[in-house]
Amino acid sequence: MDQSSEKELEKYINNRVQWDSLPSHAKSILDQSHVKYKQYCLKFSIKHQLRWDTSLISSFVTDERLYYQEIVRLSVANLVLYPYHIQDKLVPMLNVTPFKYYLIMMIETMTNSKSYDEIPNFTAVDCIRVLEIGRNQFIDLMNKFRSKGFLFKKKKDVIRGLLPTKSLEKNIEYWWILRYGYPNQEEERQGSLPASELEVLDDLKRSNGINGKQAGIYCRESVISLISKGLVYIDVPIQNQDTISVPPLEGFVMNRVLGDYFENLLYKIFVSIDERTTIQKLSEVLQINVELVKQACSLYCRLGFAKKKNLEPLLSTQQQQTITTTPEGDTITNTHTSKWHHSWITYYQENETIIPQPILNNNNNNNNNNNTFDNTTSLKSSTSGSNTINNSSTLENNNMVENSGKVDESFNNNNGEEQKRIGFVFDSSITAFLMMGNLGYGLKNHAVTMFERGKLSNEALADFLQELDKIDVEEFVDSEAKLYATNAISLRDTIRHLKNKYRIYDNSGGGSGLQGLDLISCERMNQLDETTRIRVLKKNYSVLISMAPLSIDNCPVISSIPPNFGPAVYEVHSFWFRIYLYSVIGKGPNSLLLPKGTRLKRIPTIFKDCEKILVCPIDHDPTTVNLSQLLPSVNETLLSSPVLLSAYTFIKYDTQPKLSKLMSHSRSNSIVSSSKENQLLYHIPFPLDDLSADNGSPTKYTNIITTTTTTTNLNNNNNNNNNNNNNNNSYNNNTTNTTTIISEDQYNSENIHTHPILYKIQSAFNLKNSFGYITLLKKETHILLNNKNKNNNNNKNNNNNNNNNNNNNNNNNNNNNNNNNNNNNNNNNNNNNNNNNNNNNNNNNNNNNNNNNNNNNNNLNTYQKVIEYLPLNVYYGIPIFDDKLNREVCEKIDKFNLLSKENLNRHSMDSRNLSLNLFNFISSTCPPIHPDLDAIDATKINSNLPSVQNIPFPTQIITFVNGNLDL
Repeated sequence: MDQSSEKELEKYINNRVQWDSLPSHAKSILDQSHVKYKQYCLKFSIKHQLRWDTSLISSFVTDERLYYQEIVRLSVANLVLYPYHIQDKLVPMLNVTPFKYYLIMMIETMTNSKSYDEIPNFTAVDCIRVLEIGRNQFIDLMNKFRSKGFLFKKKKDVIRGLLPTKSLEKNIEYWWILRYGYPNQEEERQGSLPASELEVLDDLKRSNGINGKQAGIYCRESVISLISKGLVYIDVPIQNQDTISVPPLEGFVMNRVLGDYFENLLYKIFVSIDERTTIQKLSEVLQINVELVKQACSLYCRLGFAKKKNLEPLLSTQQQQTITTTPEGDTITNTHTSKWHHSWITYYQENETIIPQPILNNNNNNNNNNNTFDNTTSLKSSTSGSNTINNSSTLENNNMVENSGKVDESFNNNNGEEQKRIGFVFDSSITAFLMMGNLGYGLKNHAVTMFERGKLSNEALADFLQELDKIDVEEFVDSEAKLYATNAISLRDTIRHLKNKYRIYDNSGGGSGLQGLDLISCERMNQLDETTRIRVLKKNYSVLISMAPLSIDNCPVISSIPPNFGPAVYEVHSFWFRIYLYSVIGKGPNSLLLPKGTRLKRIPTIFKDCEKILVCPIDHDPTTVNLSQLLPSVNETLLSSPVLLSAYTFIKYDTQPKLSKLMSHSRSNSIVSSSKENQLLYHIPFPLDDLSADNGSPTKYTNIITTTTTTTNLNNNNNNNNNNNNNNNSYNNNTTNTTTIISEDQYNSENIHTHPILYKIQSAFNLKNSFGYITLLKKETHILLNNKNKNNNNNKNNNNNNNNNNNNNNNNNNNNNNNNNNNNNNNNNNNNNNNNNNNNNNNNNNNNNNNNNNNNNNNLNTYQKVIEYLPLNVYYGIPIFDDKLNREVCEKIDKFNLLSKENLNRHSMDSRNLSLNLFNFISSTCPPIHPDLDAIDATKINSNLPSVQNIPFPTQIITFVNGNLDL
């Protein structure tokens, strides 16, 4: 059964369609079998933990209790989260509380000696909340379990003795709902429970336990005690008009992703939710049942990952006045008129770090932050006095001063309209160096949030920037750690440049502008299906800006609305764009595009002078490979992916004549050097500056520069050489030099931006309306020169050869004799001439050398070093890996006003034209190999999600040699 058929059947099950009402094509999927439909319905209902009374399963399974028991059994076996949405059935009917559920799961996991990493992320977090068993505690318990003997005991009994005996859940909010649990007569007997707890139970019984009551109206200690005993359970209410904020994650466990439906739903909502969108609106954007969205948000709040913003305040304004002022002028705490029990107020007073931030008015704009500040300050001032300082207020004020930049004063007053933001798209490489670079403990929570949630909202950036400000690059000695620190500084500068600096109106022409910045993970965003992703981006953002370069392993976020300053389509992010760039410009490194399944039997001739080859598969970042290792490496990659091979570095000759051997392919010193003279790659930001005739036009320069030639001695003789040189009227000409027209430092890091090839690229791809950088490859080759005064005599004989050359002028005489017999060579020069003899013989060689001036005569071959700058790739977005390049690109955004409304329209049109031209190029070079190829591939991949597998594969070998594309 394919995926489309499964989705169709699931739709009928969710709509409670009986077998008789199924359409004929749906019955054909099930082979006209009513039994198969029943089995599929049962499997689907248990997997999705559907309620028995409101789903189709009630018509197939009559025993409700048996159905819920099966859900619990399979959920524990698969390490699934406790099904809180059917808790009102599991607790009163089966007495399965979260504590008992996770206790059984932990016993089974430890009995089977499973690793802690096998517990899924959200399940592990809930285990910590209920059992207080994390990774370290789990390892300690396993060590204790292995050290204990269980000869006459069962393993489960030993493990049960090590685990807690009651629930350790303590983080309860005052607005949560308390419900009566499973009846326990022994616990409820008079005298076994304190009077305060009995009062709570009696009050919940009178309400029939259906609606429940808020926990804040009871004594906090009594509520926690009753929860630990399993007599009551907690429900976290979420309504359609509620708004949820997600602060940086704390206590998140990064184990593994289970992949079940609810976990996928959690991650999908995680990246889409924001504190300006109500639950109802979010469900409409995601096109998900609002009840499922409420279940996910309820779990976020229960685990402490999210906060409900539109809370009923713990203390009202009138109550605050009565608390702070009395007729006698004293300050007292009067809790008798408060709706909530005084124990909750005392608790929040003593634990200021976890004080909730209630909001009186629920409006979908950034003014929520101000309301949060006011109510939080009211609560603290009423309980702690007037000297209490609100940390969140300090952060907000610092944020306003720090990012005052270009924002108008009237920009904060948006008349209730929801403001759109800049979306900065990043990939997992940023979260990797933030977590692994030892840059600071405070950064790790933000990195986990960026990786797991896939988003860091504008409200959390103030604290994130403060943590980045603590990084001192000079403190790091290790080169890799220093690189991580430099990248973090570039990320900080990028955020500061974009955050609260630009005001951009969308194409609707309305009053909604752009303020603030959200960091978005391309991995998490691409997990949304295409239509949902478009709706989320269109609703929240006015423009997207990608980091550069994005990892090839991850597909970029593609969007036409809002405009996207990044790869226009997935193909721009692949090797197709490289080969397209070379063909349009007519320049580039010699390249070879090999289809998947091709086998290389020998090294291609176009790479014979190369030292390193750039290998670009379709699904991984490019790597450089030694020429000697090219065949095994590429052939292995070709088994699973097409590959683009490009010349990267070339064989170099030693500058010292006495060391005249070719450099080995495995030498690392021939690759990129840290010195400017040996720099291999040049990154030039675009748009390029317009150079006038006064300050120098790029046409003044040439892109081929000849440099000082070097002479190397290639002497491969293994025999003795004797030369007779006699001349009377000539002088010594032992050194051969060639003059250079242009100096070697004509192009360097200071003036490379004036290279004419850059302006040709900008003109061909309309880069003046976008921003990013162009990478040029410095091609350095050595060409063997022929001297004008050389006479080459090549004699290939099978007999004895005698060659006598007498020169009275400054001539060079070269005699190359390849004989199978004895060779006698006598060269007589009247003066100080150079006489060179290369003899490769298989027999004895007798040479007599008579030189009047005792000169050494060597064979001198002259090589000319030629430098050429070739386009390697064009990257769209803001670079993070280079702090200088990062500043230059950000400066060009302001200099050319690239985020203006007019330029956004021009950039969108340029992106569309680039995409169409690239698609035409791919279709012209990639003919179909099978008429049913699309139908075959559609059954193997999910076309709704972006994937490198959706990029077209080449079907024939394509070569680019010396500026010409050959199919």
